[in-house]
Amino acid sequence: MKKSTQLEKKKKSNILEKKKISTDTAVVAKLKAPKDDKKSNKFAMRDNKFANNKPRASFNTPAKPTEKQDWNKFKQEKKELKLKRKRTRDTYDVIVEVKKIYEELKCHRAQNKSELVEKMYQMLNVGDNLAKVAKAHDTARVLQCMIKNAVPALRAELCDKLMPHAVDMCQSKYSHFCVQRMLKYGTSETKSKLADSVMGHVVRLAGHNIASKLLDDIYLSATDKQRCYMRQEFYGDLYKAAKDDNVRTLSDTYKDADNMKASIMSAVKANIDHIANKKLVDNALVHAVILEYFKEIDDEKMEETVSALAPLIPHLLTTKEGVTSSCLCFQNSTPKNRRAILKAIKEHLVKIALHEQGHVFLMTLLNSLDDTKATKKSIFDPLHEHLRVLAANPHGRAVLLWLIAPADTACFHPGLIQVLDKGLISSKKDKAVRRQEILEQIEGPIAKNITEDAAFWLSNSTIGLVTAAILKHITGEHYDKTAAALAPVVTQLDWCLTEFPADGDAKKPQDAETIIAEATEKRKKKKKEKQAIVEPTVDINDEKSDDDDADEEPQPKKTKKQIVKKVQSAAKESQIGIEDAGMHIVLKKIIKNDLTREGTPFGAKLLENLSEEVLKSWLGINRACYVLVTLVENSPELKKSLLVHFKSKDILNVLQSQKSSGAKMLAQKLELNK
Repeated sequence: MKKSTQLEKKKKSNILEKKKISTDTAVVAKLKAPKDDKKSNKFAMRDNKFANNKPRASFNTPAKPTEKQDWNKFKQEKKELKLKRKRTRDTYDVIVEVKKIYEELKCHRAQNKSELVEKMYQMLNVGDNLAKVAKAHDTARVLQCMIKNAVPALRAELCDKLMPHAVDMCQSKYSHFCVQRMLKYGTSETKSKLADSVMGHVVRLAGHNIASKLLDDIYLSATDKQRCYMRQEFYGDLYKAAKDDNVRTLSDTYKDADNMKASIMSAVKANIDHIANKKLVDNALVHAVILEYFKEIDDEKMEETVSALAPLIPHLLTTKEGVTSSCLCFQNSTPKNRRAILKAIKEHLVKIALHEQGHVFLMTLLNSLDDTKATKKSIFDPLHEHLRVLAANPHGRAVLLWLIAPADTACFHPGLIQVLDKGLISSKKDKAVRRQEILEQIEGPIAKNITEDAAFWLSNSTIGLVTAAILKHITGEHYDKTAAALAPVVTQLDWCLTEFPADGDAKKPQDAETIIAEATEKRKKKKKEKQAIVEPTVDINDEKSDDDDADEEPQPKKTKKQIVKKVQSAAKESQIGIEDAGMHIVLKKIIKNDLTREGTPFGAKLLENLSEEVLKSWLGINRACYVLVTLVENSPELKKSLLVHFKSKDILNVLQSQKSSGAKMLAQKLELNK
């Protein structure tokens, strides 16, 4: 009995252990298994913002058939909803009528435009409708067209209505175009009012992406007093509300109170850093403030500002103040910042070299960089491909001449040389050594460029002066090759000069009425040209009727100035090179420099390529005779070479028959008098 009871107990204990193991494995499996209940599904859907409200259907369940969308109906409903939303506005009916007139006004053939503008103004001049119209994307164009085509009195009245909203309009995506039209077509009084309207918000507008460019235009069109007031706002919040007539520059703010200097300088630095962080420094107002700040700070703070402005130097090179501040920035910078500046300007070197103000900064770099190899690599090599472009531009020529003949008073004003030499304070190498090293590296590539296209380098007198300066400074084999390439160009029978447009000429300011008048004149001319093409040609033998004569408008007579200009331009087009006054001086300079060289390569090649036909034509030109006099008066060898040509009786008779002073002097120098 005892044995049976013990066996039963063992069986029961085994069964209980098995059940316990099975329950434990079930709990573990339950914990590991993903939760599919509704509560967990809700949390999962809450975490995923792209999840639908309903749980996903399994792949096995068949998808419900969807109806095809009628897109035309959908677009129509959307259009009607948009129109319904617009009709709720107060200005809807007025704008619809104004747009109809605008469609007629913007047409080139429209007549009585001033009357149409006046009608539109009467419709819009109710409450604050003009401000609402200016800020809307579709009606801003309407207002721009009104400002353009209105008569001066109505334009001034319209601008006065918009003045209270000028600050908001400058920052608006669409209405800032209306402010541009106000600056373009408005009178000086309107521009002055616009400058007054932005007072108190100058720093905020200078740091705005859209308003920054407009603020630049407003600053340039403002009076000296208004410009001073606009600069004062950068000196601190104290000057935003009240302006001081005694404060002309930054140093005047703490002239009577030295304890104010630290706070004012920190305020100016904070404003400059804010604008620099937004990369909006391409502004004449900001350039003026930066220059004033640089003149007053110490070396430690200068380094902090330079590191922030180094990548933005190309944007500072558009004004005189910006160039001066950039030069100070480069002169007082560390080697690391100098490399950053060179890297920043590398892509824009040609534009900077051709710019009215920017080329001075480039000359400063050439004058103050001690590492001459880096100068060639980072400045000359990118410019080498564009040497002809530089030579054809007045500002590019200055950069090219500084490379060849730095600090030469024959090429540069002493005042400019003195300004550029101020940058040598931070230089360690002797300036004569540095300039000679640069010349040795660049004379070869420049000489090669001249030999490839010698005709261009003697195409007019201004480029010829650059060529003469190059020949004066290059040496050895490079000079011989260049002289040999230029001499055949001078001795060509059909050598004529080419006039290039003056890229450096500044545009003269014009009144708004003259701009509009010129635009209408151009349109009328185009219209007449089109009509002339369309109309059938009339037979020459057909006589004109009296009606045709009556319809013809009398052509305006040309003034004396117009006639003189036309004659001068025609003369320049057919101007013989040797006969030009400027080229005459260039050739004399080249020959005088050539006489100092051993073997006189240019003079020898010139006489070698001089044919009898060319010599006969030269003897009839007074200036050409003086060029030959310069050639032979100090060189017995060249005199002998030229006398060989006069063994021919024809050439001798031509010389003796001339009555010009140059021909007589040439005969005297050659001892060929009768």
